[in-house]
Amino acid sequence: MRELPPALLALAAAGCASIPESCRDMSGVTPYLIDVGGRAVLADWTYADEGARLRHLHCRAERGEQAAQLELGRSYEAGDGLAPDLARAADYYRQAAAAIPPRTPIYSPPVRPGGSGQVIWVSNANARPASPEAQFRLGLMLVEGRGVARDEARGRGLIADAAKAGFYPARHWLSLHDSRSRD
Repeated sequence: MRELPPALLALAAAGCASIPESCRDMSGVTPYLIDVGGRAVLADWTYADEGARLRHLHCRAERGEQAAQLELGRSYEAGDGLAPDLARAADYYRQAAAAIPPRTPIYSPPVRPGGSGQVIWVSNANARPASPEAQFRLGLMLVEGRGVARDEARGRGLIADAAKAGFYPARHWLSLHDSRSRD
């Protein structure tokens, strides 16, 4: 029997029902576990090389991990380890900027003719707030029309949302641009 690489074992332990295609080759990726009260807890990852780090980032982003989506967005925007691709950067920022609600409504149609359907609320295990940094970065791209169609109103809205969440660079950007528009 073939032994699974440690990174795939960590994915399985994290509750992944199936392993995405981008996660199939995790060679060079090793979980760094620490002992906490007699339990092994994932502290971080170690990588054999930059290629392993990027493969792992894509895997985590595809599984919906917000930190990985944000990091890939930054990498594609800056060309850090990857060829610069503003459209892909915007797509990863868009994913990280999306909040996932704690509950999702699902409509169940009537069982018999003339019956009534019902809405069932299902808990969302992947619930998370929007990433203020991703909102800010995507907002800037929309305002400037970099990698996406220019949409100043939507971009300013995202930057304002990031500022409301306490993201200082967004607050600073709004203070500079709002004072210029009043002059």
